[in-house]
Amino acid sequence: MLEMLFNQDHAAAISTISEIACQSLHWADSLAPMLAAETSMIEQWATRLYNIMLVALGLGFVIFVHELGHFLAAKAFGVKCEKFYVGFDVPIKIGPIRLPSKLVHFQWGETEYGIGAIPLGGYVKMLGQDDDPRRAEAEAQRIRTENPNAPEGDPSRLQLDPRSFPAKSVGARMVIISAGVVMNLIFGVLMAAWAFSGGVPYEPSVIGEVNPGDPAWKNGLRAGDKVVQVGSLIDHDLSFRDMFMSVLFHGLRDPKAEIEIGVDRDGATVQKKLAGTTMHSDPKKGIQHLTLGIRSAAMTRVNSKSAVGKQIELGLANSDTLIPKLLPSDVVVGINGSALPISSHALAPMEYSLNAKLHPRLNESVKLQVDRMVDNSVTKVDVDWAPIPMKSFGLRFKPGPVVSVLADSPAALAGVKEGDTLISFNGKPIEDGITLVLAAASYHGTNVSLKLEHADKTQTDFDWQVPDEFVVAAAEGVLGPVGYELPGSGLVFSLSNIVSGVEASSVAAKSGIIAGDVVRQFQFDADSVSDKEYMEKVFVSGYKALLDETPVDVRHNIQYFHNLAQSLRSGMPVQINYERDAKVATALVDIHTESEWFWPDRGVNFSPLEFEHKSTSLASALSMGLGEIRRRMGNVLEFLELLIKGKMPFKVVGGPGVIAVEATDAASKGISPLLMFLVMLSANLAIINFLPIPALDGGHMMFLTAEAVLGKPVNESLQMKLTMAGVLGLLCLMGAVLINDTINLSRFFGG
Repeated sequence: MLEMLFNQDHAAAISTISEIACQSLHWADSLAPMLAAETSMIEQWATRLYNIMLVALGLGFVIFVHELGHFLAAKAFGVKCEKFYVGFDVPIKIGPIRLPSKLVHFQWGETEYGIGAIPLGGYVKMLGQDDDPRRAEAEAQRIRTENPNAPEGDPSRLQLDPRSFPAKSVGARMVIISAGVVMNLIFGVLMAAWAFSGGVPYEPSVIGEVNPGDPAWKNGLRAGDKVVQVGSLIDHDLSFRDMFMSVLFHGLRDPKAEIEIGVDRDGATVQKKLAGTTMHSDPKKGIQHLTLGIRSAAMTRVNSKSAVGKQIELGLANSDTLIPKLLPSDVVVGINGSALPISSHALAPMEYSLNAKLHPRLNESVKLQVDRMVDNSVTKVDVDWAPIPMKSFGLRFKPGPVVSVLADSPAALAGVKEGDTLISFNGKPIEDGITLVLAAASYHGTNVSLKLEHADKTQTDFDWQVPDEFVVAAAEGVLGPVGYELPGSGLVFSLSNIVSGVEASSVAAKSGIIAGDVVRQFQFDADSVSDKEYMEKVFVSGYKALLDETPVDVRHNIQYFHNLAQSLRSGMPVQINYERDAKVATALVDIHTESEWFWPDRGVNFSPLEFEHKSTSLASALSMGLGEIRRRMGNVLEFLELLIKGKMPFKVVGGPGVIAVEATDAASKGISPLLMFLVMLSANLAIINFLPIPALDGGHMMFLTAEAVLGKPVNESLQMKLTMAGVLGLLCLMGAVLINDTINLSRFFGG
């Protein structure tokens, strides 16, 4: 059977190789000194090539299995199979250059086996069956033989070759046509079972942080809750990814409909009904995805690859004195002599428990109690951790209005409402919305007061106690964060783009910007070699997007830019467009390191919380494998339904390039993740290939079903025309998907 579009195994590997080749050109100038100074480059390349090999073998195996299904079924019914190919052996000619159509081929018995030069699928060529409409009539004539026992002129004198595909019964041909899909499903179950027998790691749906003002925050969800239900999906072993996808699909169906969310909180199930938000969607992705405003959890085990983020290591002038002497795989078990609680979700403390004790002391040096493996035994050590100076643009910004109030909170009980304006904190006028949160954090364990003004110009004062433990959730990395929460108050306020002051010691003080100016646009300038190298190391290829002119808007608000500044290098130039008296002017500032204010995120990389799905027996492995293939088929069907209904934009559909990136990423994580990716791909292939489109297996099944109902084959001329239309449609679809890949991957690798 001809598989033209979705069996894109070798194309995935070639796409990945092309990506690496481009990177090699980019690194060519510095390759020699890097090889001399750092042998890890060779290891990285060896790892990449190994992953590419695994991807090529894995995707090739998925196609091989599909074609093997057709081949074995055809042989079982006595059909002659003339060719068995992975890849297409179509002649390629570019001007006077003729490229080989086959990479490998050999004859064994009556069948030619081989690997074609065009890595976009595979096929089994059966006698009397050809999916190329141009050769269909010739193939039909080729299988007609004379019956010497029939009289001259009798129509029955011409008979079909008994070993040809058309000579078989409708039922036999249906089995042969469907065998490829069935084989993919069978091997999908077996691959999943193999993965589960070795253990499949996944990030559970445990909440690590709640973004202030987002739906989860408004409805009282909190760090440590474990999501076990999203709508009709109930799963106590739900992964964060599947939870995220379920919310996304719910939003594509109806973004305004409430979602039934169930969380496990200390062993009890808490039910919530909440409406998600699409405000954090990236406009470049072409899809308004629904989110709840939560992040996955991490443990206090230091990341085994990199203990400290590049933005801390390279972004601060005196980073050597600020970076804690933590080693990869260290486990933080206490702070300032106070032990961290052990969560029911893991054997190590959770990062949110550490942050709850650390953030109230964001301007203090603390001492961490650490478990460190030395000579295969745990050693207790103390590690000093200095506060990290906040970075800014040298500007202060007025706080915006209150954007959310938590039910039954001190703010709600005091009558604070959305739209109220913040006037003063502890009796002093509020000069800056960002440092207001940091100042409030320093009052942990004591009472503070806040004055606000309502829409009718009346004012309200209320007091509350700042807790001893809390998290300053800045929603870093989120497009258009809602705002800042004043610790313990229950209110979230936004940040305006109106300048309220300029830091005297900053470059901004000489730029011409004054209080009252309205900031309209940012552009980060990485003109120097050192700045460019820094951006490449911290943001990889994504740094290019940061160099564009970016207007201040709903998704790129002042809080977003301030969060971004924490990852930029001190002294890096920034061009700002601002408005004054209805006129726009430009000023050049830089990333300014504050001397009095400190940022809660101190830059240590902790390992994500991971669970493992692992079977205990062959029976449980097969059962889990069957459940996995059913889930992935359900995902594909739901995706297609939304696509057909126009609720899923076509621009998100990926092709060989996206497959290459996803498969290589899975391979880099180990055999089990790669196997699970191949299971997903098998489910995709099984469903897509069985759609009722002429030239695909589903199209053949459609013609056979019509033949069974009518009692005779569908008119050959009509079949040929429909098949030609199907082939042309698939080619157009392939072209559109390749365009999608080009756009999406250029944005992915280029920012």
